[in-house]
Amino acid sequence: MSTISLQVRYQRHAPDEGEEYIEPNFRRAFLDWELTATEAALVMVDCWSIHPIVTHQQRAAQICTDLIAPVAEACRRAGVRVVHAPSPGQAKLYEQWTKYACDAELFGGGGEPPEWPPAEFRNREGDYAQFARPTEPATKKWIDEELENRRIIDCLEPQAGDFVVATGEQLHRLCRHNGVVHLFYCGFAANMCVPGRDYGMRAMQRRGYNVILLRDCTTAIEAGHTYEAMALTEASILEVEMTLGFTATAAELIAACTA
Repeated sequence: MSTISLQVRYQRHAPDEGEEYIEPNFRRAFLDWELTATEAALVMVDCWSIHPIVTHQQRAAQICTDLIAPVAEACRRAGVRVVHAPSPGQAKLYEQWTKYACDAELFGGGGEPPEWPPAEFRNREGDYAQFARPTEPATKKWIDEELENRRIIDCLEPQAGDFVVATGEQLHRLCRHNGVVHLFYCGFAANMCVPGRDYGMRAMQRRGYNVILLRDCTTAIEAGHTYEAMALTEASILEVEMTLGFTATAAELIAACTA
């Protein structure tokens, strides 16, 4: 079995010995790992061909072409499993998504809806409509006119031997069946789907997996006042390093896979 030697980064919650226990003394630190390639998977979240936010899609497309595609190829050669997680709707455009789907996911049906909160509240309908986030007209227009054309970006089209998942349960079944415990994450957005999906970093970390973000293989959806500094991207990376797991770079993982 091939072994991957990789240095990862994290954010300490404490100062060096002898220093005052204050936040200005909290620094990043590094660990050197040796892990088995077959126990790892690369999870590519929402690497879409189109997106309504033009500036975000421009950054994402460049990251996919210049960084994620070479990472995926290096992982394939090293025996690290490559998993596409392009959201449930897009996943079902690819035949590979059925491999780890259960009957309920394939044919419908399944769990009962929760009793609480009430359905009307969960859907923000009726008396609770005032609590719904307003739908942006530009977003609605894009969904109505463009969404059905969205697929995985061409440079990351699933290859023979890759996997496609639509849910966290599918990713969990895939990992259990193949002995995977380390999940390398990349994709978009760093502050939304990458941490937040049911196959995202938070959910899989809660299941006990070791999660590592490739910090240059993602970008956040920024706000007007954060765009210039890419502050939300930096904050998303820091959240991973501080609370969820670890980070590395595309070049570091490629070098580890090809060493």
